[in-house]
Formats: sequence, C-alpha cells, structure tokens
Amino acid sequence: MKPSVKPATSKIKIHKSLKLIINSKNNGLGASAWLIFLIFLCLLSSLRSDLLSESNQPIGTSHNLEKPVIAVVGGTLIDGTGKEPLPNAIIIIEGDKIKAVGPASKIKVPEGAQKIEAAGKWILPGFIDCHIHLGTETSNLEYYQDTNSLATLRAMQLMNMYLRCGVTAVRDVGSPVEVMQALVQAQKNGYIDSIRVYPCGDLITITGGHGYGMHGSLAVDGPWEWRKAVRQMYAAGFKYIKISPQFTLEEAKAAVEEAKMLGLHITAHGGGFSDTIPPTMTKVAIKAGVECIEHLNEMDDETLDMMARRHIFNVPTLYTYYASYQRNGINRFLIEKRHWSMAMHETLFKKAYKRKIVMGIGTDANGEYRELYPRIYFEEMKYFARLGMKPMEVIVCATRNGARILGLEDELGTIEAGKAADLQVLKDNPLQSFDNLGKPELIILRGKISKF
Repeated sequence: MKPSVKPATSKIKIHKSLKLIINSKNNGLGASAWLIFLIFLCLLSSLRSDLLSESNQPIGTSHNLEKPVIAVVGGTLIDGTGKEPLPNAIIIIEGDKIKAVGPASKIKVPEGAQKIEAAGKWILPGFIDCHIHLGTETSNLEYYQDTNSLATLRAMQLMNMYLRCGVTAVRDVGSPVEVMQALVQAQKNGYIDSIRVYPCGDLITITGGHGYGMHGSLAVDGPWEWRKAVRQMYAAGFKYIKISPQFTLEEAKAAVEEAKMLGLHITAHGGGFSDTIPPTMTKVAIKAGVECIEHLNEMDDETLDMMARRHIFNVPTLYTYYASYQRNGINRFLIEKRHWSMAMHETLFKKAYKRKIVMGIGTDANGEYRELYPRIYFEEMKYFARLGMKPMEVIVCATRNGARILGLEDELGTIEAGKAADLQVLKDNPLQSFDNLGKPELIILRGKISKF
C-alpha cells in the first residue's frame, strides 16, 4: 500500500487562490487584486522555506566565521607560571585567545596557520605594570598649562612606547577621569590599537591629603562622601579604586565596602609624607580590607604580618624611590625626622619576600621622572633580582602576579590555553640577564602581530 502524501500547504493556498481569480467576476473582486494577493503568498512561502532551510544548518556553515590562526613554533617558552622553560614549544593562537600550548611532539600545527618561526628564541607573556599614571605632567610648568586633550596624547605616547618594549597591560592608579574614559572607549570603538589599560580614574583622598590637587584626584571628607566617591568612579565606568591617606578607618571601610558591593578592586597608597607619627595609614587600609598596598614605606613587622595573613598584594615601586634619592627628590622631613633611606625600602622588600607576600612590578614615574620610561620598568625588575629574587620569580612578578593584582588571573599573565594571546618573542635568554628585556623582536597583543 502506497503511503499517502499530503500536498504542501503553500501549494493548496496557491491552488485555491487560482480558483478565486477565475471566479473573480462572480464575487465582485478585480482579477488584478487577486493576482497581487497570489504573488504575496508565493513570496511568503519562499521566504519561509529559506528560513527553515537555513535554521537546519550547523552553526558556522552558512557564513565564514573562521578566526585567523597563528602558530609560534620552536622557541623556548617561559609561560609566566614559574615552571621550568619548555624548549621547542608550539603555541597555537586562534583569534585573540591561546588555543593550545605544549611541546612540538604533542601539538599539531593546524593546516593553513600563519607560522612564526621562533627556534633559538625565547617566548614570554606580555609584561604588566601595576602602578602607573599615564596622564600626569612632565613638569610643574606643564601642570598649569595642561588640558585633558594633551594628557590623552601624552598617555598614548607612553602606551605605544610600552607596546614596543613588551609591556602589554597597565593599571593606572590616578589620572584624569575624562582622559581614562577616552582611552578606554577609543579602544572599544577601534580608534586606537595599543596596550590594555585598567584605570582607577581619580584617586580618592581627603582635603589636603596625599595627591590633593593633582590632576586625577578627588578630595572628599567623611564616610558617606567616600562612599559617594567610589560610586562616582563606578558610574564613570572604572573597575578599580585607589584610596590615598590620610583617612580614618571609617572612611577607608566605607570605600572598601562600596567597592566590594560594586565588584570593584581596591588598592591603597602606603604611608609616606602624609602618614601619621607613628605611621598607621597602611595598617588602617589593611584593617579596612583593601586588596593591595602601593609602595613599601615605614611598615613595622606587625603590618607586614597582617598583609601576609590576609593575602594582601604589594607593588613596591623601588626604582622610582631610588631615582628620587639620587636627585634629592625625597622630602627632607622624611629623611631627617623619620629616618627614610633607600635601605628602609630594601629591607621592607626583603621582609615582604620572606613572608611570601605577592608582589607586582610598578613604576610610578611622574613629573621629571617620566623621562625614565620605558627603561624604568626593567630597572624595577633588576632591583627585585638584586634584593634576592631569582630571575624566574621576577618574571612571575611581571606577568602572573600582575594579573592577580588586576583580578584577571584567569584571563592574562600566563601563556596557557584559554588565556589572552598577549606575548613577546625575545632574541636572548632573559634568565641569564635582564639587560635583554625591553627589546622584543615581535609582540603579539590580542592575537595581532607587531614587529619593531
């Protein structure tokens, strides 16, 4: 017995429509009106068939959605995790992400991939600067002549300088709000193509506190005003907050509570000229619950122990202090009355290292010290090594630790599958000398290749 076959619904409708056209004189309607109606039905039926046909296709078959594939082949990999270097490594990059990483014996290069031969060279993650002020002026005179437009261009110059040196991400801890908004939005819109920027916007301080009056600071007083200031930075689009002394425990707690409620990361300037006697500002910030302390200034053992117990990060910025002592840039009050010296910072570094406090690389070179860029980044790495860190540990500080401080350990900082495709290829072995850093032969940022 033959199976019964039902005619398509659209054909039935068309057949009935033909009958209506034939009988149009009898029902009072013009044949032209029925003809238009028939054409409409045909088009609707055809469109419906096309949509059904397309919806049944596997995703990606109707349009070419393939991402570009890059294979970095044959180099020695230092992946940023602290593991031993991997010789003859292969890194597969698909779009802006790392697809696979491993020895050449286990990783197959996809057909059609763009190959980058790295035999005899060294592959590292892009470096991260955890303490920078991109928009600050180069002199006191420029401070009074500055505009947001000029500050944005100045920031772009430094960003591009860093890109050429292998620093692919920065945390800006205090620059004018509009400058930072412009840079972030310009990157989102594709107007500029440079390093990753993670800004705090204005640093938050009190009237007369550290940073008061600088371009890129917001002075507020009292816990509720501190809460409001955090909300203002959040509303401005920033995911990072920096607070600066002096502040009361209530003010610092208010800022921390707001930051945590809004899902923001919060750091604090550690002591300095604006600290109390005996110094307590760093301890207040730690008790309030900040995630990170900037600098190593006047900390007693109890403060360092608190940081270690609470897993609070630190960004020492040693070299900018070294340069300041060399140029007599440290306030005489700190030296004469509070006994500051470079030895103080170095001793605190060794104590923090002994306590296994996670530290990142930061530069903080403002005003006349901006001329130290980009070299200052690598001088900071050398300083870490001079004070007892092994070269591999310092590289971890510049990569994975930086990502941890940013709260982006799952996205940045190491060369692992699923992470962002930010890496650099060096001619010489960085484990033998940091003098070889800052001169990469090739940079890959967001999966895009740059050669300098």
